[in-house]
Amino acid sequence: MENDAGKGKHVVKSIGKAMQFWRKLEGHDQKDFSEVIGTSRSYVAKLENGHVGVSINRIAEIAEALGISPYTLMRGVPEKEELEALLDLYTDDDLRVTKSEMEDLFCERLRNHRVPREYYIHLLDLFRSGKYNKVA
Repeated sequence: MENDAGKGKHVVKSIGKAMQFWRKLEGHDQKDFSEVIGTSRSYVAKLENGHVGVSINRIAEIAEALGISPYTLMRGVPEKEELEALLDLYTDDDLRVTKSEMEDLFCERLRNHRVPREYYIHLLDLFRSGKYNKVA
């Protein structure tokens, strides 16, 4: 069984990986993004790798700089296969998924479940229809 310190470290790493994902999606490298949030590149690297803790206030600042909800950062990132499916949707020129829709899909994913691309396309259709109440 994982102790409380181990759980905390996992949460910090998860937030860091989410920060890295959204930073890259925005086209920022670490140095550029460090300037946006007023810190050093090495601190951004430490945050992304889970080597330093991060306060709720700092999460809010980072999220604002990335144009996303703090909840989205705290949600972490999905497993590799699911992340690839989400990125595939985002880069699909026929679907034209917006950043806001990507954030919604990112947050609506099912924890600890692998879901097919069709699940996300169905959610996207629901979002666009206006008949779905999103989480955040």
